[in-house]
Amino acid sequence: MAFLGPLAHLVKRFFVSILVQRNNPKEEKYLLSLLTDRETKLYFAQPLIDRIHSVQSATKAKAELQNRDDQNLVVAAALHDVGKAQANLGILGRVLATIIDFILPLRILSEWKRHKGIRKKIHLYSFHSERSADLLEEAGSSQLVITWARHHHDKSSDVPLPVEVFTLLKRSD
Repeated sequence: MAFLGPLAHLVKRFFVSILVQRNNPKEEKYLLSLLTDRETKLYFAQPLIDRIHSVQSATKAKAELQNRDDQNLVVAAALHDVGKAQANLGILGRVLATIIDFILPLRILSEWKRHKGIRKKIHLYSFHSERSADLLEEAGSSQLVITWARHHHDKSSDVPLPVEVFTLLKRSD
């Protein structure tokens, strides 16, 4: 299965999607100051619910850094889901995609990339990690940002990042 994350995380994201309607302007401005022009385009290509998640993740990462200056970690936290935008699913479509992702084998979901309509959208949503990494690579993002996007749903032992970096970014998500 294309694993989208623990249930608690997904439930939290669902309620944030419904209840939070705008970003903190100060935190969004800070995040935008860290992004390149091409990364900024990817950020704004996301639907509002994902931009809210981006800013919240960046804010958590910044707090975790405790005054250490590592802007790459903040950018990685913020942009790891940019590939979801291409799925163009609303909240209910995301819920459906998540349920299907838990039920169907990876082989079937992978084959859906050749289809049109909702199956194609579910495929794009389920495999957003790879797409996010590809988009960030095309945008010239740092290797850390690309690696986190590609592996943010993996277990720490499978990710080519230092454990402390993985842990910080995972807590920020």
